Amino acid sequence: SVGAFDGLTDEEIRTTIANANGTRPALFVPEVSFDILVRRQVARLEEPGVNCVDLIYEELQRIATQSEPSELTRFPVLRERMSEVVMNLLRRCVGPTQMMVSNVVKIELAYVNTSHPDFIGGSAAV
Repeated sequence: SVGAFDGLTDEEIRTTIANANGTRPALFVPEVSFDILVRRQVARLEEPGVNCVDLIYEELQRIATQSEPSELTRFPVLRERMSEVVMNLLRRCVGPTQMMVSNVVKIELAYVNTSHPDFIGGSAAV
């Protein structure tokens, strides 16, 4: 599980806010520091997402092997060929799926949607 504040210390948050304000103290958290912190945390989701694709690939391989009908034992060449085709199909899909997960994270990094109804900000946060 990846928490929203994992890898973020209070000191890092203070430093980011101070860097966004410069020498002048801030009354409210500047949007620039919020964006920096959110983007850093969202970027951390890419690696677990890609690892999840690998785990799903391994599980689908296990499911494909276990779901062979018992009647296929009479036709070993057909059984082997079917298994080969399914494994090749799964293998071909891993790369594009990992790329899609990476692209979704990059899309989220490109724009932080603070106007989403689930986002609590502005006057609703007070």
